[in-house]
Amino acid sequence: MDDAGRDVSFADAASFGPGVTGAVTRDRRDDPVRSETNISPTSATMFATTLRSRRARQKSALPPLRWLPRMAAGRAGMEKLIGAQVDMSQLWLAIPRRTVRRSRRKPLEQQQREFDLELLQVACTQAASWPEGMRLMVSLEDDQAPDTAFNGRLNSVLDQSGFPISRLDLVFQESGIAQEEREVCYTLASLRDRGVQIFTNGFGSSVSSLTLLRERAISGLLDGVQFDLAVLSASTLSWSLQGSVPELDEGAVVFYRAALEAVKALGLCIRATGVDTPKQLEFVQKTGCSEASGLILAGAETTAQITERFASVDGRSRRRRMTRTAEGL
Repeated sequence: MDDAGRDVSFADAASFGPGVTGAVTRDRRDDPVRSETNISPTSATMFATTLRSRRARQKSALPPLRWLPRMAAGRAGMEKLIGAQVDMSQLWLAIPRRTVRRSRRKPLEQQQREFDLELLQVACTQAASWPEGMRLMVSLEDDQAPDTAFNGRLNSVLDQSGFPISRLDLVFQESGIAQEEREVCYTLASLRDRGVQIFTNGFGSSVSSLTLLRERAISGLLDGVQFDLAVLSASTLSWSLQGSVPELDEGAVVFYRAALEAVKALGLCIRATGVDTPKQLEFVQKTGCSEASGLILAGAETTAQITERFASVDGRSRRRRMTRTAEGL
């Protein structure tokens, strides 16, 4: 029945395309459409394959990246904008089903490597339009990176995105930096020679070796460490005679301040992440961290927002232009 109340029958099976037979009818009541169509096995298989492929692409695609502005130490504190870092915490929260996990089809190392390659591709493509003075930092999840083929994969990403390698900073896991193979050391040296700054991740939050940092610093293969201020937070089980638990654990503050002094003695710079409160910012300034990022300095921003921030610092007009990004217009 159409909108005017007239009966309408669909008996012409040819209108439904090849491989479809039967008829679709609707009675006078508002019941759902009753289908008597028969889809051929070939068509059903093609449809299922296409649907699985589409869902696989949707699950594997990275969501729009969010960026943490990188603030370097200046005369009055952390005030100099030098670039942005991919906000990994927001990235993982946005894709819970995309988390690297063990699979029968692919080993964990291959999944981590593919994720890093996809992340580098998206980040470098979006950062290609940044002003020349702004640096891009990407933290890599592969705990075996850099491997001997890392430079080849990176060169392919840079060629496709057009991002200059001299403005790229990479954060490797400490297990990757600790590899003793000569080819891995050559890979790190090649990255450093081309202007890439190399950092190690998780200092203080996992098992760290000062001996390893010293060896890599002396050999010129490491620029600095990334220190997450979350390790300074007081435990929920802490107590005080005054009745109020301090925001930062006093013992942790003393210990990590000494540990970071040892890192600075090696000539390595310190990146502080997770600087969200005034107390944490005070620790960063007193410790002499060279760079910091966190909510108290600037929250996570979209690609359009970080590009506008860079444009204002670069002296350009702040009028937003209609440009197409990965997030849309």
